[in-house]
Amino acid sequence: MSAQSFQVKPKIDSLNPTSGLVGAKVTISGSGFTSTNSVTFAGTAAAFVLVNDFTITATVPPAATTGKINVTTADGTAHSPTQFTVT
Repeated sequence: MSAQSFQVKPKIDSLNPTSGLVGAKVTISGSGFTSTNSVTFAGTAAAFVLVNDFTITATVPPAATTGKINVTTADGTAHSPTQFTVT
């Protein structure tokens, strides 16, 4: 038997809400979030709280623009299935 590392790549299933103002809280639901080291809104870094392996709460950053939300962990990067619209 060989020693192999087991990776769980992050996956984003949904965003709630899917649009909002700068400073709004967005719940990101999915899986594989335990080792999250960054969350971005269309490439702009956001403050976030890791609730658990399935949920992250992120704050829309001041320079955010409409686009995909990305969650990056030690095992990879997940892209939201839909865009987040900054209003």
